[in-house]
Amino acid sequence: MNGVRGKGRTSRMVFLGRDARHAIADYLDHERPGDVDDQSDALFLAASSVGARRPGGRLSPRSVNTIVGEIGRIHDAESTDRERRLGVLRPHDLRHTFGYRLSETSGHNRAELERRLGHANDRYLRLYTNPPDDIAAGYVEDLARE
Repeated sequence: MNGVRGKGRTSRMVFLGRDARHAIADYLDHERPGDVDDQSDALFLAASSVGARRPGGRLSPRSVNTIVGEIGRIHDAESTDRERRLGVLRPHDLRHTFGYRLSETSGHNRAELERRLGHANDRYLRLYTNPPDDIAAGYVEDLARE
C-alpha cells in the first residue's frame, strides 16, 4: 500500500499486487539508481541519457501515455487471439479496469468504490459497475443457453 497524489492533488492509498511490488523493487534496485539525481523525488524517472529530460527526471504525462500505448501495441503484436487484443491502450483504461474488477469483486459495494475511485456521483460510478461490451455480450450468450 502506498500514498499517491491524484487529480486535484487528492491523496489516495493505492494497493499493489505481488507482481507489481516485485517489478517496482526490481526497477528500484537495477534501473532507477542510474537515473536519480539530487532533484529526483518521483518514483519513475526518465533515463538520464534523455536530452530533453525534465529537472529531477520526472516523466511527463505525454511520456507516460507513450509508454502505456507501447505496452498495448506490444501486447497486441504478441497476442495470437484476436479477441484478446487491446487496441489503443491509455493510462485511464487501467483505472477503468481496476474500477470494474473492484466493483465485481466487492459485490458492487458503493462505499468501497467511492473510497477507492474518489467518485460519489452515480454517473461516474456507473462507468465502473457496467461491464464492457464483450462481457455484457457473454451474459446474453449465457442467458440463451439456459
